Amino acid sequence: MKVDNSMMAEFYEGFFVAIKLFLASSVFPFFAVFIILSALVQWKMPVIKGIVGEWKVKSKLRSLGEEYKVFHNIYIPNGEHGLTQVDHIVTSAYGLFVIETKHYSGWIFGDEYKPFWTQVIYRRKSKFYNPIRQNYGHIQALAAYIGKENTADIHSVIAFSSNSTFKFNKKFTTAHVIQFPELLRTISQFKEHRISKMELQHINDKLTELSSLEKKDRKERKAEHMKKVRQAKIRMSAVPMNIAETKKQVVSDKPKRCPKCDGHLTLKSGRYGKFYGCSGFPVCRHTEKLG
Repeated sequence: MKVDNSMMAEFYEGFFVAIKLFLASSVFPFFAVFIILSALVQWKMPVIKGIVGEWKVKSKLRSLGEEYKVFHNIYIPNGEHGLTQVDHIVTSAYGLFVIETKHYSGWIFGDEYKPFWTQVIYRRKSKFYNPIRQNYGHIQALAAYIGKENTADIHSVIAFSSNSTFKFNKKFTTAHVIQFPELLRTISQFKEHRISKMELQHINDKLTELSSLEKKDRKERKAEHMKKVRQAKIRMSAVPMNIAETKKQVVSDKPKRCPKCDGHLTLKSGRYGKFYGCSGFPVCRHTEKLG
């Protein structure tokens, strides 16, 4: 169907007039603010979820009772001129509980001794560092800081969001991997007195020193810690994930020899993609498929 040019011109003119009227109306500023706020919320949603999740965990830990003392967001010297950040530490005569919280949803796959675990949300897979290994480092730093040689009374607790679904094949022996609703039950199951009053007071005093740092000092410690974390991520991204990838890289870096003229086979691009071609071309026209 043929459309008259004058009709199209009238349509566009009316469209732009409507736009101008909308921009000039009193509704536009509220609409623009709504769009901006929606975008900001979407962008910061992981942070918001983390803050809400931490608030829920703190609320649960506060209900433990007077026998327990709770410390949140503690930066402990790790003995390597750096710091390690611990989400929550619970102290009691029944033992110490080092808690690493993970505000993850979806399916969680992992093995106690493998370096990385996997989060699956629909078809999207994301790797993250094994939290049991991560919390082991926290426990070692804590034990060194409070001067406790025996770590048998320090319990590792990995607490995931209730929105997660565990897909583990084996039980864990060195940590309690649970969801937030199980947190109080996991801690309160230990009923045997293992730490004396004097030692417990010493531990609490040492942790209070860290938690009572001035706001400026805490900010500096956090900035230093985040810098170390970013540097570690860069180093990890530069290292192949497994032995197979390492072997593949070594093989691909080693120059291949041409079986016809003993020249070098180099990677080239052609009409049908990449291939290996002899460096003696055009005298030698030997080629090999990639891979």
